[in-house]
Formats: sequence, structure tokens, C-alpha cells
Amino acid sequence: MRPLWLVWEDGRKFSIDRVKYIERAPAHAGAVLPVRYTCMIADRERNLYFEEETQRWFLEIPL
Repeated sequence: MRPLWLVWEDGRKFSIDRVKYIERAPAHAGAVLPVRYTCMIADRERNLYFEEETQRWFLEIPL
């Protein structure tokens, strides 16, 4: 499974240019050891997570 794009609630769509790494890693949010996809999105590296238990995706946005 590889993510292809992100779609925000307001309809904006962002293409995932490249998936650099896939690994099990803890997120800064309270997820139970999700799968982390380190992706390039609009020339920026972002961590995208998939929780297998809930079948949900979430994006970690740096502060």
C-alpha cells in the first residue's frame, strides 16, 4: 500500500511526489505504533501515518 495524494476536508488535493521510507514508528500523537510513510509533498519531507487498527491516516505537521 502506498499513498498517492492527500485530500483536505475543503477539497484541496496534494500529490505525494515520492515515498522515501516506510517503517513502523511512534508518532508524536497518541497512536499505537502506526506505519510511518516519510513522503515528499510539494518539495517538503512530511511524515504520513497509517493506523492499522482504525484504518485511518494522519499527517504530522511540524510546528
